[in-house]
Amino acid sequence: MKSNNAPVENIGPTEKILTSVLVLGHAVKHLFVAGFFIILTEIQIHFGLSHAGVGMISTIRNAGSGLGNLSAGYMADRFNNRWKEMLSVSIILVGIFHFFIGWGNSYTLLLINTTIAGIAISFWHPPAIAALAERFPQRRGFAISLHGTGGSIGEALGPFLVGTLLTVFLWRTVLQIGVIPAFMMGVITWITLKNLQGNNQFDLSFMGYLRSLWQMLRIRGLITTLIVTAGFSSSQGIIMTFLPIYLKNDLGFPILITAAFVSGSQVVGIGAQPFLGYLSDKYSRKSVLVPSLAILGLLTIAIPFAGSVPLLLIVTVLLMGSVSYSLMSILLAAGIDQAQSNMPATTISLVFSSGVIFSAVSPYLAGLLADSTNLSYAFFLAGAIAIALSAFTSTLKWGKISNK
Repeated sequence: MKSNNAPVENIGPTEKILTSVLVLGHAVKHLFVAGFFIILTEIQIHFGLSHAGVGMISTIRNAGSGLGNLSAGYMADRFNNRWKEMLSVSIILVGIFHFFIGWGNSYTLLLINTTIAGIAISFWHPPAIAALAERFPQRRGFAISLHGTGGSIGEALGPFLVGTLLTVFLWRTVLQIGVIPAFMMGVITWITLKNLQGNNQFDLSFMGYLRSLWQMLRIRGLITTLIVTAGFSSSQGIIMTFLPIYLKNDLGFPILITAAFVSGSQVVGIGAQPFLGYLSDKYSRKSVLVPSLAILGLLTIAIPFAGSVPLLLIVTVLLMGSVSYSLMSILLAAGIDQAQSNMPATTISLVFSSGVIFSAVSPYLAGLLADSTNLSYAFFLAGAIAIALSAFTSTLKWGKISNK
């Protein structure tokens, strides 16, 4: 049985409300994601952690997100008449388990709560992006990038907001305060998206799901999309983990200046993300990804060299942010293009899972490298991955997909 929510070309009031709430919710979710990396600088000092110890926290967080994404994709497709509930509960649980991270008094408990928070975070994307992809089939790249812009807003506000709060409160208190906006966003989502459901209403057994998943994984274009996503996320995971630590603990910047750097890199991504999404719709995903990955790699390698010149460091970090936080939306659109599946949430979960699984490993490996050399080599590793990935993407034959 089909629902009444057919794909549309014109944006009416229902689509405006849907887009606005999903963009807002994504912003709130990323307040937690980005703010946590600022708090990591305090956690490192509090627990006396090495760079590898800090990397392990990011590894555990991303591993939880990877595990959650796989199940979230199935649940969002199997119960696509329950997208409202998934979105609301997801954002509330994010707040609850960040509260528990601040409440715990041991490194082990910190890792456990971080893992569960990562799982909760992962349940937002599959239903949210699937809803946008279904309702805007001809402007898929732009719609998903607009959703990503909400994430960029959260990533921009999160570090500065958390940095400001850390000048007044302990890091534990800052994490506990976060439960308030999470509950508010959960209630807003529940009320405003009460009629949200997928276009394709069907009963999907677990074995049927596995058969469909196997068919999807035989699509060459989707596999190459997953490879590109894995490499990009590996590079980005290193940057997000160690840029705040490099600024605060290596260069000695105050917490607010550190937060301003990280927030600034996100601000430029707010405008860049929908623009790159528009270009990927007009031309092709590949034509945007190849130069953007190369630029990301070169700018990441330049960070340690720019560290002694504040103005140069500002320019480098801002330009890096214009591409670093914009490309995941393009990769998600590319994955949906290539899969051409009636299980959009599963496609989304596959793309995210390929990213978070590899980004779970990369911060820990980069931390080991930094401990044996210095932190500059973590950025060299991230930059080398991005440049190699640009070269690999240039060889792919994705072309331009006609979205029907």
